[in-house]
Amino acid sequence: MPRLATRVATLAVAGALVVAGAASAPAADPAIAEVTEVGTPITNVAIDKVTYATLPDGRPVIYTVLLGSGTTSLHVIDVRSRESIRSVRLPGAIGSRDLAVAPDGTLYIATFQQGRLYSYDYASDTLTDLGRPSTAVSYLYGLGIHADGTVFFGGYPTGQLFGYDPDTGAFRDYGTLSPDSQYLRSVVVWGDSVYAGLGTQKARLVRVDIASGAVTPIPLPAPYDAEHEVNQVSVRSDVAYVHLTSSRTMLRYDLRAQEWLSPLGPAGGLDVSPVSPMRKEVYFVGTNGRLRAFSTLTGRTRETGAFPSMFTSRGFAWIDMQEDGYPGESLVMTDYIGRLWVHNPRTGRSRVDQLTITGEPVHIRSLGVGPDGRIWAGGLGSGGLSWYDPATGDMAQVPRGTVGQTDEMLRVGADLYLGTYPAGTVLRYRPAEPFVWGSNPGPVANLAGQGQDRPLALAYAAGRVVIGTVPNYGQLTGAISIYDPATGSVAVDRGVAGTGSVVSAVAIGDVVYASTSKWAGLGIVPPDDDGKVFAYDPVTRTKLWEVVPYPGTPAVTELAVSPSGTLWGLTRGRLFELSAATGELLREIAVPAENWDTVDHVWSEGQRLVVLPDGTLYAVVGGQLLRADVSSGAVEPVTNGVSAVVLGDDGALYLSKGAVLHTLVP
Repeated sequence: MPRLATRVATLAVAGALVVAGAASAPAADPAIAEVTEVGTPITNVAIDKVTYATLPDGRPVIYTVLLGSGTTSLHVIDVRSRESIRSVRLPGAIGSRDLAVAPDGTLYIATFQQGRLYSYDYASDTLTDLGRPSTAVSYLYGLGIHADGTVFFGGYPTGQLFGYDPDTGAFRDYGTLSPDSQYLRSVVVWGDSVYAGLGTQKARLVRVDIASGAVTPIPLPAPYDAEHEVNQVSVRSDVAYVHLTSSRTMLRYDLRAQEWLSPLGPAGGLDVSPVSPMRKEVYFVGTNGRLRAFSTLTGRTRETGAFPSMFTSRGFAWIDMQEDGYPGESLVMTDYIGRLWVHNPRTGRSRVDQLTITGEPVHIRSLGVGPDGRIWAGGLGSGGLSWYDPATGDMAQVPRGTVGQTDEMLRVGADLYLGTYPAGTVLRYRPAEPFVWGSNPGPVANLAGQGQDRPLALAYAAGRVVIGTVPNYGQLTGAISIYDPATGSVAVDRGVAGTGSVVSAVAIGDVVYASTSKWAGLGIVPPDDDGKVFAYDPVTRTKLWEVVPYPGTPAVTELAVSPSGTLWGLTRGRLFELSAATGELLREIAVPAENWDTVDHVWSEGQRLVVLPDGTLYAVVGGQLLRADVSSGAVEPVTNGVSAVVLGDDGALYLSKGAVLHTLVP
């Protein structure tokens, strides 16, 4: 394989700095023949939101878009048969947070990660890409439709409100509704106003006059005005039901009187049902997972006794199921993993059915090696956990709807620790024992109460699991946390390395080495800071040393241990070697420099680092797997489209390309 001559380094005396030549642009996929496809380990039915409609022939249907990898589809599902009757590919989208049906029957779909708006007409089976309202937004949130057909929605990361006029095809930009809110999560239309729920530094509800664009804040009542995000607003009979992220409280706001009513209380689901045609009640999922009903006449809440335990709702409706035992209209609810929950208030009968939908492949977020040498893959977004056995070629996925997004894995003896998002939860799993969700794997640390959300770094030293985290949305200051399996205790040290996040960690003996990023939780602009590497004693919980390898560079995204006991790190444009004893910079190798100036955060995703027993480095930079010869400093591209790489016990490299697992023998 040809080497890139511009990356050949000159070796100096032992212990001195070795600098590779300037990095050139990565070549086209030069070695694809060396890489073998293994398969797609994770396939999920993952639903962010649904909307309900009636087809011209009278059939009630669900419209939904599954979370996918690279691309995804719109599904039209017959509610009564529970079957997908039509599937339409959505080019340029991997999911949808909101869908809504206009008065003329047109379906509108707000998508991500390109921030595109689509419309779909069932009668003609026509999907139309309406474009992007702004190149600055990547996620579209919330869909509210005015009686005249104008469509309103929000954009991330700008917190802008947009309107779309179907008659002219033009977008209107109402601007950023609050300077401290990058997320505009929810949009509803009432009369000639738009009501929008915002976050993440401070929870906000605002009213926007459609004609003038004037923005009127609606202060939240105490103590809820101290929360950081409104994640859903639903209007039922002139009352806005406002759901808060942190406390999960459902507030109520009288739109006509423009005053807050007594709160509905904690709610596990984001929304409430349309008002019941029988008893003037709205139904919702309580935090105990039970279906509850709130009377809009008496203000009282009752338990329905319908289901012992429910998932959170992705959308409610009242539908005549035309089934024995379900007379009149029944309450239907769709959950995250594609099940339909049906409850009939007249008879009290209830049932749960799996919708018949073809799942979507899930982008592989993380890779790890298990206690018995199996390769484990964790899914992005919709989560999921799967294993591949190199010895037999077998592959299997654990039950869907259990393990969420796994950001990092760590093998310790017979255990596999999983750092999962959200809520900063670390699970301990013993793969040799039967899978029992809640106990195997079961939680050993939940860091949400300490303001931590994403466990991106796991290491094991001195008999303890060390956890590095990104803080919650809208918050600064990540943490190092210590879980002691012997006692079950968890200690949290927030701010060990500044206001940013701890994004990578490795161990040598009884010392943990970690690296940082200036970027903290999403939705807050971090102060300028440098990416650091530090040594940490997990027993005394003290920092032994700290260095800034490259002042002005805001993150060190990955660390790995060399065969000689030094540290290798990865940052923008460089691989570098440090002394584990002092943090002294020993050597560096130039790699292509990614553009971090136009992104909203850089933690550790998209860059991975592996050191072979002979010292050869493999690094993922900008989606390209690179091989670096540390003796010469030469760097050569191996293959493109890679997001994660891990070294198996069999000596092979295992790498992810989107949703597909591959292997490479070095």
